[in-house]
Amino acid sequence: MAKFRQAEITDEIIEIHSKKHHDAYGSPRVHRELLRRGVSCCLNTVAKYMEAAGIAANRRTKFRLSTTDSNHDHPIAPNLLKQNFHTKTINEVWLTDITYIPTKEGFTYLAAVADLHSRKIIGWKTSRTIDSQLVVAALRDAITFRKPSPGVIVHSDRGSQYASGAFRQRLSQHKLVQSMSNRGNCYDNAPMESFFKSYKTEEVRDEQYETHEQATRGACDFIEHFYNSVRLHSSLGYLSPIEFEHHQTRALSLNSV
Repeated sequence: MAKFRQAEITDEIIEIHSKKHHDAYGSPRVHRELLRRGVSCCLNTVAKYMEAAGIAANRRTKFRLSTTDSNHDHPIAPNLLKQNFHTKTINEVWLTDITYIPTKEGFTYLAAVADLHSRKIIGWKTSRTIDSQLVVAALRDAITFRKPSPGVIVHSDRGSQYASGAFRQRLSQHKLVQSMSNRGNCYDNAPMESFFKSYKTEEVRDEQYETHEQATRGACDFIEHFYNSVRLHSSLGYLSPIEFEHHQTRALSLNSV
């Protein structure tokens, strides 16, 4: 009976790991996914069965190119976060950054905006060029989607794109407050770095994009159909960002009754 049970759970683990974007799941996320499927087992059992079956989280990353150009004469905003990533609600702090995607045509650049509270990507854009228009377009989408009240903090690195007049003007227009990391300190924007690491590991790593359009479709698939709606986040109690926000909304509704 025990061997049958192990085989049954192992089959479920293999099925989870074989799904697109799920091969980076370690035993904690696999365990939570099993529970969501109604398979009752403990974390240690999952870890043991994964090891016995030779299943491990694939965490290879090979991307090291920096997209930050902080050698410019634009104004630098103060660091308002100082690595304090605790928030009480959505639309309190937004994080934003840029990464690159190799294609056979050259690099495609992805700018994304995340809500720190739920880790949800609320705005994103791709471009063949890494300029202020790219980051302004991603911010514009986030503003359109969220309709933030004045005072939301928007935190980025010190790159010339985020220090540009066009980006600062868009922030000022909507009464958003700019914050920037200290020079050369990636930990000041750690949750955004974590998103890009997941994106590179779980989507980009094994792809060979022919064109900019193909890379953009890959980004859309990952963000809209997996990361926001499906991927389990340990920082959110192993909920997806959308699930987490729905739980928060329901809790607020119940508290207001």
